[in-house]
Amino acid sequence: MKGYLIDKNGALTLLPEFLSWDVCHGMGEPCDWFEVSFIYYSAQLPKLQSACRFRAVHNNGVVFKGIIDEYSISIDEKGSVVTLSGRSDAALLLDNELPAQEYAQLSNSAAVSAFVRAFGISSVVSGSAKTLSLFSVRTGESAWSALKRFCRYAWGTVPYFTKSGTLVLNGRTGSTITVDASKDAASVSLCDEHYGIISDISIRNRVTGASYTVSNESFAAFGGKCHREMTVPKTTGADAARYTAEYQIAESKRGKRCVKLTLTKQFACFPGDRVQLTAAKLGVSGTFTVISSHCWADSLSAGTIVTLEV
Repeated sequence: MKGYLIDKNGALTLLPEFLSWDVCHGMGEPCDWFEVSFIYYSAQLPKLQSACRFRAVHNNGVVFKGIIDEYSISIDEKGSVVTLSGRSDAALLLDNELPAQEYAQLSNSAAVSAFVRAFGISSVVSGSAKTLSLFSVRTGESAWSALKRFCRYAWGTVPYFTKSGTLVLNGRTGSTITVDASKDAASVSLCDEHYGIISDISIRNRVTGASYTVSNESFAAFGGKCHREMTVPKTTGADAARYTAEYQIAESKRGKRCVKLTLTKQFACFPGDRVQLTAAKLGVSGTFTVISSHCWADSLSAGTIVTLEV
C-alpha cells in the first residue's frame, strides 16, 4: 500500500514505504479510520505540518481517503518513526454541529447543500428527488446525524463514504466473493450477542399524550425483554415516529450476530460486499453482508479481518 499526504491546496506528497498500516472500513459509525507508520527524516516535518488529508492506494486503486487527525514522531535507540492517523471524510460531518432549524419542506438537494457541501464535501451521489415535510434540526445536532435522518426518511438508507471518498446517499452496492474458511481463512469465529437488543418501544406524543408501541416480534418470541420509552414532539407524524422506533430497533440488532474471518488476502472486501461463505467446522454457510473490514500489515503478518452479519 502507498500513501499520500495532501495539503490545503491539493498538492500530493508520496510517503516512504510503510513499516505498518491499519485501514478500517465500517458502516458509518464509528467512523472509518487509518493509522500508518514509516521511517522519519527531518526534511519530512514541513510536509507533515501542512498536510490535512490522506490518501491510500493499493494495486492502483484508492482504498482510503480522509482527514489527518494526528501525527507523532518518536526517536529512540530503535530509530525514528512517524505515526500518522485519521478518519474518513465522514469526520467532517460528525465533527460539525448545526444550528436549530425548522424546515416546512426540505428537498434532497437542499439537504445536501446544508448538511454536506457546507462542510467542503463535493463528491455526492444522491437518491431520487425527494422532499420531506416538517423536518427539524436540533441545536448542536451533527451534520452527519441530520443527514442520516433525512436519508432514513427519504429512501430508507444509511449514508456512507466509499473507500475513494464519495458520499453515497441512496444505499450500498457491492461485489460478491466466495470464501471457504478451511482454505482462505487463518481463523473464523461466531458471536451471537443479545445484550442491548430492544424488544419494544412505547411512543408518546408529548403534547397530545397519544401513544402506541412498536415491537421487535422475533426477539420477543425468543424470550427477550428490553423495553424503551420514546417521546416525540407534536409535529412528528405517526409514520415518522414509527419509522424512528423501527430504526432504533433495527440499530439495536445490527452487528449482534456476526462471523469474523481473518483472511490472508489484503483488502479482500469492503462493507456492503457479499460473501458466499462455507465454514463447515463452524456450522455456518450462506451468503452474508460485510459490515466491517480491517486490513493490516506489519513486519510479522498481513491480511484482512472481515466481519459478516449473519
